[in-house]
Amino acid sequence: MKDELHDFVKLLEEYRAEGQELGTLLRVEPVRHLALPLCHETCAELRAMAEVFQCDEALLASAILRGALRHMQLHLNDDLDALAALARDRLCSPCEDASEAI
Repeated sequence: MKDELHDFVKLLEEYRAEGQELGTLLRVEPVRHLALPLCHETCAELRAMAEVFQCDEALLASAILRGALRHMQLHLNDDLDALAALARDRLCSPCEDASEAI
């Protein structure tokens, strides 16, 4: 990860020094989405689970969120590597160079 990040920072510095727009470098697609919708059905499921396990609904919801965040954290290095590689590919893309020439 350090090499990917270091290379990306060098490219950012080069773009800034040349006065080029950084927006294209900084705009990348996310590699992972986390969503936990709290609709009426989800709240009902949480209430039912809390009743089954005889625990507080809020504590159960926070434990579920902690588990989801822990899962994201386990994959964070891989995700950051993927984002850095994607950014580098976009920067070094012949299509990007051609569009800038136009």
